[in-house]
Amino acid sequence: MAARSTRSGGDAANGAIVLVFGLFLFSIQDVIIKYFSGAYSVLQIVFVRGCVAILLLLLFVHLAHGRIPLRSKRPLLLWSRSLLGFLSYLFYYLAVAAMPLAEVVSITFTMPLFVTAMSALLLREQVGPRRWMAVAVGFIGVIIILSPSGAFNPLAVVFAFFAAITYASMTVMTRFLGGHDHPMTMAINAIVVFTLASGTLTLLLATGMLSIDSSHPSLAFLVRDWSMPSQVDGILMISLGFIAAIGFYCLSRAYVLAEASAIAPFEFTYILWAVIFGYLFWQEAPGPTTVIGVGILISSSLYIWYRERSLAKRHAADLKLRAERLSMQARESGG
Repeated sequence: MAARSTRSGGDAANGAIVLVFGLFLFSIQDVIIKYFSGAYSVLQIVFVRGCVAILLLLLFVHLAHGRIPLRSKRPLLLWSRSLLGFLSYLFYYLAVAAMPLAEVVSITFTMPLFVTAMSALLLREQVGPRRWMAVAVGFIGVIIILSPSGAFNPLAVVFAFFAAITYASMTVMTRFLGGHDHPMTMAINAIVVFTLASGTLTLLLATGMLSIDSSHPSLAFLVRDWSMPSQVDGILMISLGFIAAIGFYCLSRAYVLAEASAIAPFEFTYILWAVIFGYLFWQEAPGPTTVIGVGILISSSLYIWYRERSLAKRHAADLKLRAERLSMQARESGG
């Protein structure tokens, strides 16, 4: 959902602070939803979260006095993007229900690798051998994360990879929308689709039109009947809507304050929060091989980011030089 910034790099520090705070809020959301995974349906959680977040975001739009357009210039593309976001969100939390939080986050952060591959295969962007090598190295890091103990739940791992792939697809689609729609327009649309999709799936399950019977922790989290939460759980469930609204705004605001290339590396603080909270609440201490694998994954993703930033700067310099030459030729021919 990043929008290209029109500001200079001087706001990079503020952008990074806002981004890190938004990711911190989403990591708290992970803790709450993982806590709920043994008692409630993920569809119920998404639906309640969405209803609260929609009200808060619409209030924000109202306070903005109409400066934020709600109508998209590319509605079909925006709805498709939001549906991919819903699938990514759903797969992510189905994985969280059956795997340690830090490992799920680490697998999901293969997203930059998938984005690079999709950019080359779908958008026909030029991806050189060094970035392809970084993609391969990143996946080696994931293999190191998963391979040592063999204790990971295979279906949960598949869900985590699906979350990464759908998130990467959504990110690639955002590149088409970035120059057309306001970030808050995309955020509101995503929340609306999340809410409608979770309600629709619930109806399909309740009427028997969709039947899934399994004791697997991830699938049980999906098909479990809705239930009235306790007072404390109800407050926590409603708080997810506030977290979603504020978190989406922080991420949108961060990429308005600063260029994406300047603050993108700070997204990896999400892995740090996952490790900290996983240990504090569930004593999920990552082993040395997991740390090594995460280090390799982060390093490869950072190299891809660095390489793309370098190529973007080189391209901008070439365009500037070409413009100066054309201007000089125009002056000479006019003289």
